[in-house]
Amino acid sequence: MTSRHPTPITLFSPYRICPIGAHIDHQGGVVLGRTINIGTTLEYELLDSNELHITSDQFGEVKFSIGALDTNHWARYAQAAARVLKAKRGIKAHVTGSLVGAGLSSSASVGLAFLKALANVNQMEFSDEQFVHLDFELEHNELGLQNGLLDPMSIIYGKRNALLFMDTVTGSVSSIMDPPSGSFAWVVAYSGISRELTKSGFNVRVAECHEAASTLQNGAWKLGDVPREIFEAKKMSLPENLRKRAEHFFTEVDRVHAGAKMWKDADLERFGQLMNESCQSSIVNYQSGSDILIELHELVSSTSGIYGSRFSGGGYGGCVVALASRGHAEKACAEIAQKFKSAHPELDSKVFVVETADGLATHHPSPVTRSAVLLAAGRGKRQRPYTDVTPKPLLEVNGRPTLDYVLRAVSKLVWNGSAL
Repeated sequence: MTSRHPTPITLFSPYRICPIGAHIDHQGGVVLGRTINIGTTLEYELLDSNELHITSDQFGEVKFSIGALDTNHWARYAQAAARVLKAKRGIKAHVTGSLVGAGLSSSASVGLAFLKALANVNQMEFSDEQFVHLDFELEHNELGLQNGLLDPMSIIYGKRNALLFMDTVTGSVSSIMDPPSGSFAWVVAYSGISRELTKSGFNVRVAECHEAASTLQNGAWKLGDVPREIFEAKKMSLPENLRKRAEHFFTEVDRVHAGAKMWKDADLERFGQLMNESCQSSIVNYQSGSDILIELHELVSSTSGIYGSRFSGGGYGGCVVALASRGHAEKACAEIAQKFKSAHPELDSKVFVVETADGLATHHPSPVTRSAVLLAAGRGKRQRPYTDVTPKPLLEVNGRPTLDYVLRAVSKLVWNGSAL
């Protein structure tokens, strides 16, 4: 094994939250999203072989050849990334992440991290838009998740100081700048129950949306292909389950547009109400909420200082995300945590304020710190009478002090990575 990097390169791929825009990205809807300061950290270096050596604090160590894919293995996202890229060179990598399977897009986060790392060592260049679609291919084609573009778009384009308005059909992304930072905070309430989307009802709901679209209009594949007026005219002819799925889609699109305006106007109370309405539609129309998550949502949204909340991710377990008043957020977290833990002491639940973050980024290793001792002492007897009035290191040669030549030589050695 040889490495072309003197020390591993580190990637941080953040998780995302979606305040409004539940379950509509796979149907061509517009969505709101942003990235947060927890996510996947990947440290990696090149392996001059067709193998991937992956370690994880949670899951241990695994080695496999590029091309292998075990969809039940914890390293399946690394395997799928290598397959999507048709990579020739492998990596040695260590992956860490918190709240895996909590509904904060940990799957897209880790998938994008491996895509970025493998593209780097294989000297492949991709645009942001291409990385979004590579992650879609990874999850959709390799792992069988019928997802949309919300997660990879949020993670790639995320901004610390803005909410993203994303069109999942055109791929366009607009930034809506945040209200004053002291006015709001995001709260994550983790139920203590993780979920795996490919093993939940997620794919079933997506299939129902596709069926509703094709029933409403011949040739339509997704609900975004169906004009609103056609839905309104034909909705009562749909079976109840398909009508509810379509009702959720069209009303959620309306809430996204309204939410974008409310965020721009800094109307946090109305924005929070829209989050509650989104969650209610997820429960009633999309029928995605588990009992424990519905209970947690109702607790969070009824707590003083919380403007509103909704399920994060698929809604079959995981988290509730809430918008809170910055001045009351910590107190609200403590109250929610105490009440939920009292009701469910068996669950490893967590409630905390989460900060926003920028999107997927590479953190290159800092230069190795080196020291040098510069000899600048002595009386300079051999250079008298010049050193009677000027210290020897400051005597000029070709218009520059002697010490300047030494400093430049030291800097060049450090810059080139030479040992001193």
